[in-house]
Amino acid sequence: MHDPRPSTATPATARLGRLALRLLPLVALAIGGWLLARRCGTIDFGAVWPALAALPPQQWIGALACTGLSLWALGQYDVVLHRAMGTGIAPDRARAAGMRAMAISQTIGFGSITGALVRWRALPECDLWLATRLSVWVSVSFMAALGLLAGLSLLLLEGHSALAALLAIAAIAALTRITRLPGLPQLRAGTLPRLLLWTVIDTSAAGAVIWLLLPAHVEIAASAAIFAYLAALGAGLASQSPGGVGAFELVLLALMPQLAEADLIAAIIGYRVVYHAVPALIALLALIRPVAPDIPSGLTLARGAERHAALAQAPHSEWGLAHQGARILLSRDRQNGWLVRRTGGTLAVIGEPMGQPELSMLHAHASRLGLTAALYKCGPRLARAARDAGWAVERIATEAVIDTASWSADRPACRSLRRKLKAAAKSGVEITCAGDHLPLEEMARVHAEWAARSGGERGFSMGRFCPELLAHQYVVLARRDGVLVGFASFHQGRGDWTLDLMRQTAEAPDGTMMAIVVAAIEAAREAGAAKLSLAALPAMPCWIPGWLVARIAARPGCAGLEQFKRGFGPGWRPLYIAAPTRAGLLRAGVEIARAIHDPAPLGREPGLGTIELGARPVQKGRDTARRPIRLPVLRGFAPRLTDQTGPAHDRRALPTSRNP
Repeated sequence: MHDPRPSTATPATARLGRLALRLLPLVALAIGGWLLARRCGTIDFGAVWPALAALPPQQWIGALACTGLSLWALGQYDVVLHRAMGTGIAPDRARAAGMRAMAISQTIGFGSITGALVRWRALPECDLWLATRLSVWVSVSFMAALGLLAGLSLLLLEGHSALAALLAIAAIAALTRITRLPGLPQLRAGTLPRLLLWTVIDTSAAGAVIWLLLPAHVEIAASAAIFAYLAALGAGLASQSPGGVGAFELVLLALMPQLAEADLIAAIIGYRVVYHAVPALIALLALIRPVAPDIPSGLTLARGAERHAALAQAPHSEWGLAHQGARILLSRDRQNGWLVRRTGGTLAVIGEPMGQPELSMLHAHASRLGLTAALYKCGPRLARAARDAGWAVERIATEAVIDTASWSADRPACRSLRRKLKAAAKSGVEITCAGDHLPLEEMARVHAEWAARSGGERGFSMGRFCPELLAHQYVVLARRDGVLVGFASFHQGRGDWTLDLMRQTAEAPDGTMMAIVVAAIEAAREAGAAKLSLAALPAMPCWIPGWLVARIAARPGCAGLEQFKRGFGPGWRPLYIAAPTRAGLLRAGVEIARAIHDPAPLGREPGLGTIELGARPVQKGRDTARRPIRLPVLRGFAPRLTDQTGPAHDRRALPTSRNP
């Protein structure tokens, strides 16, 4: 017979466990207070108050300044983690909320709970779930960094090498595994070092408060006081008692036995007043005033119908990359926008914008997401605007553009092209439009053979073989004796087309791809497209060493690609890369190059957070209600491909027909 007792015992055990966790801070406070009371029985408190009264004003002012620096560094924790989580909260508001949360939670204890409530109050656009997760992550990452610092401090204090090694090993293990914990999307390289830096600044400034409040006649190095403070702070936080009372004082008294106990107790009392009581009181007063939510008036991600509407009025056919992972950022009025893609820590705009969006708005949006804004393959007009705004600008490519109305293969510039076309026709190559029914199996075979021969396909600003993308493109096929030997696809825009995929087998006759492009030019002319772009050729900046330029030019296919495009006698249009700073430009160039030559798997590219994460207020009469947080954004940055490409039955967002 089944015994029901285990099923009832498990919930009871769980309830007891939760109750024990809730009571742990109170138990720690009681035990710590009892031990401290016993320890203080031997202290002459009659000498404590005169020691405090004798402190000169400059020491109190210095202690207050160090308190401000420490809390500011703690606020930077929130800035870093908000950016890592892609919440879009402005850095100054994230910092202010973090400072208030830390000022209150470190005074009354229960750090994660009180910190979550304070952040929830200070940031109305965030819901309690987001504030709780953020507070837990602040606590976990701070404790890991503090453990490492406390271990190093104990290592420098005589007689504590074993404990130091244990703390350091535990902290390093926590730091290396912190990104695997649930709740925070992947931390980019550099996030953890920044958190460690702010912890060093915070704890050093807080330890200096203790040192500054010691009586003038006490001789102790500031470094020794800070090292002892780090160990005491770790013990106090681990106890979870309000303000670490008990454990903090006991560890300080144990680690600095060379000081008179009355002098050290005086410094601790002054520290409690300056570092805990005053900031907590100011933070509580700041929370009394209602806080209006920050509703960004900048850019938002286009989704659903907005995305299809933006594609319908896209300024350039290359916006077809939105069908394969690129995202569209729109202004609030939906009249201006950018086609963007993220790579590493760069938010890169690809090509020309829709309307006339402001560069400052793009820069602010990227900063809120913790990314560096960059323009990639922008034209001369946008490059001039970026340079006028103080951005760093470099020419990186030249686009080959064909005027479909005036172009003819009979021009003198197309002499070599005519020879190639005759060779292809003589070999029996037949060029056809794919229409709405793509021979995907045959195309996949051609693509696989081409990829094996050429070392794989490129990405980022270049399309990749994918049925979802090809369904929105104009596809031209080349057959010989009924067998598919090559194909090319073209992005279609309102007034232009752009060459995207070019794939052919090793058995394709000479001139096959040129015949495909000529057929596409004629189709674009009949469809009313004034321009057809053959895509861009790289143009190295003047500061790139000559040997590196030669090495890049010698890469397989580079020389042949240039000769291929020049055979059509196109016009040439310079393209540029730009970023707010020279360092940002260098970073963007490196990260974009890496994304082009080593693209992430389809559907697993890094996505974008949204500045509407959390709860944008919804007006209900005169009241402001919160909307639930969009949990899928917090679970990860990699959107599903089906979410990017739209419903399967909606195969085309552009009005242009594939048939010529």
